[in-house]
Amino acid sequence: MCVRLESYESEEHQKMVRSFLNGRFENTAFCILAPDGETRLSATGRSPSQGLRQGRGNRGPNRGRGAGQEGVVDALKEISRNYRPRGSKEGAVLQDFHSFRQGLNVASGDQRLLLYVVAPGEERDKLRKTLRPLMSTGEIVGKFHTDFAENEPDAKWREAVKGEGRKAGFFVIRADKFGQTGNVMAELSLDAELEELKAVLLKANASFAKTEERKVYSEHVSEGRREQVYFENGMPYGEDRDGDGEIDHRGGRGAGPGAGERRGPPFGRRGPPRGERRPGQPPQRPRIRPGGKD
Repeated sequence: MCVRLESYESEEHQKMVRSFLNGRFENTAFCILAPDGETRLSATGRSPSQGLRQGRGNRGPNRGRGAGQEGVVDALKEISRNYRPRGSKEGAVLQDFHSFRQGLNVASGDQRLLLYVVAPGEERDKLRKTLRPLMSTGEIVGKFHTDFAENEPDAKWREAVKGEGRKAGFFVIRADKFGQTGNVMAELSLDAELEELKAVLLKANASFAKTEERKVYSEHVSEGRREQVYFENGMPYGEDRDGDGEIDHRGGRGAGPGAGERRGPPFGRRGPPRGERRPGQPPQRPRIRPGGKD
């Protein structure tokens, strides 16, 4: 699970990351939690191989340092046997980002479409439940992000998109390359039937998957730096590798508008500064085709 944007928007989420890393704050953290969201079923670390190093499948030379691929799979199977699914699709919780701008940015990064729901406050909770079975179906799940408009953080969401014609409704939005703006591919009224919404989503995603070019991370980052793209979060950028409670800001070429903030991976030599030991490496991001998985 990528925790970078969530923890840069929420102090509460940043504290959760620190709890998994012995007080440090870094851009990835791993732990398997029970359905109550609190009980830990694995060790913690920066990757599954670290968090599952106690797994029974870990019999190889890496025992004690990391589970290895086979060990991770075996440990996951062992844990899952004790937690058979008992709920229904109607109980699946829908995504709801801290803000529209964050949802748009994440959708761009994951190369998915964003289903944005704009509704009066009294209708929002009802729609969250109404949409659950649709967004959990096999044809839909994993191909879209969802977000619900809130009055305060999302008051100016229309300034970032083009093509919207309704004051309220379901908006299928395609984010731009860097997740700063977007275009409405389709929109429906709030009283639309779920089957109608499903058809619109699948049609939009089919078009998106055909025309969206897969991003190459290194090239994408370089282009963003050349164009001076900057995404300002609610929490300071950076990591706290020594766990002293303060973000280890770095200035220089990678710094953002705020003094000493770091906008992305440092230029030049990758890895921690000389003299520091970085406890483990983050997992590599899976290569997923635009439009979600098949």
